[in-house]
Amino acid sequence: MIIRTFNQAEQFLALHIPKSSQTTFPGELGLKRAKYFLKLLGNPQEKLKIIHVAGTSGKGSTCYLISSLLTSQGFKVGLHQSPHLTDVTERFQINGKIISQKEFVFYLNKIIPIIDRTDEACLVSTKLTYFEILVGLAYLYFFEKKVDYAVIETGLGGKYDGTNVVSRSDKLSVLTKIGLDHINILGKTIEEIAYQKAMIINEKSQAISINQNQKAGKVIREVVGKKKAKIFFIGRDVINHVCTKNFGLFGEYQKENANLALAAVNYLSQRDGFEIDKEKVEAVFKTAYFPGRFDIRKINGKTVIFDGAHNPQKMEAFIGSLVKKFPKKRFNFLLAFKKGKDYQDMLKIINPWAESIILTGFFTEDQDMINASEEPEIVGQHLKKISFQNFKIIPLLGKAWQDILKKKEPIVVTGSLYLVGEIFKLIKDK
Repeated sequence: MIIRTFNQAEQFLALHIPKSSQTTFPGELGLKRAKYFLKLLGNPQEKLKIIHVAGTSGKGSTCYLISSLLTSQGFKVGLHQSPHLTDVTERFQINGKIISQKEFVFYLNKIIPIIDRTDEACLVSTKLTYFEILVGLAYLYFFEKKVDYAVIETGLGGKYDGTNVVSRSDKLSVLTKIGLDHINILGKTIEEIAYQKAMIINEKSQAISINQNQKAGKVIREVVGKKKAKIFFIGRDVINHVCTKNFGLFGEYQKENANLALAAVNYLSQRDGFEIDKEKVEAVFKTAYFPGRFDIRKINGKTVIFDGAHNPQKMEAFIGSLVKKFPKKRFNFLLAFKKGKDYQDMLKIINPWAESIILTGFFTEDQDMINASEEPEIVGQHLKKISFQNFKIIPLLGKAWQDILKKKEPIVVTGSLYLVGEIFKLIKDK
């Protein structure tokens, strides 16, 4: 099979989007499949200096900041993240530049024979997933482009994640804030989830973590001990001596992510023997911009804030920063939540600050899995239970977006990164 256009590439990848949760998250089988795939590709991940990031909140921002900081120091840096907002090519970046559609098609054609061999192998009972294909492509792309470092964000969890295929002891593992999310897959307690995340740490390697709650911290230390690895935990205040008031990313929680990113780069500078240019670090923090995370834009002359908060921990951090940024304000919200998320607790956090709410929905078929929102009518029933009356249900996303723009500013779009991505597509098309 030869793919000639980017549209054909998207159609090919769509054939590998899992149709059920069992094939989306197959556990150990999925990891074995990913390792087999990478072996057939020549194990490019074992020829790269990897910074591997896991956690519940802040993974994407931390990856972006680590990549930006290393780039500012003169290195060639690959960045692989998921999900994407509007285009799959966003997942493949070198020094902040997204792979072109033409080059993406070239690399996909290069690995299609290996995809076919993996799918046909008796070792595996199901096809490679969309996510696993893109992870393999990323490792190969970064190896062939000879990057100095590759920053890799886990997709879900860590232990059985498709990115967890690197055995090198010099892989640096970075753990962001851990909380309750994906409890049907990773476990129903903080301890179970922390274990899944911590299992990205390699034997005799180095890990860095944000200060965790006591239960998560204990589990992480146990994993580190069993793997004869090393770890240090960092607080959120250290950054103040570098990060000025001109910090580009809005949200108090972003300072915590920035602190973790800076600690990772500091460690690499000591290990790999390069000196950090602090002026360039400050420039990165001053100009940092990560789409879809406390992303403030002017649209039709109105202030609109986009944030992909999709669990209570993230929503609490986002709303706390929102209220601090816009004191004495109430907000008009456009909301949609992915099916299975704890929208009840998120609504409790949003409720005191909402002037009005429009509930809508989304359905995506161009990501690692098919993503559907919670039915807005069901969410609306819960709003009634908590005595919030000023809301409308507009299932069609395009219509909901038009209606929210008629409201007074500030306008807030949140509840899911998939919702934010779908709105960005509407803006882009317009």
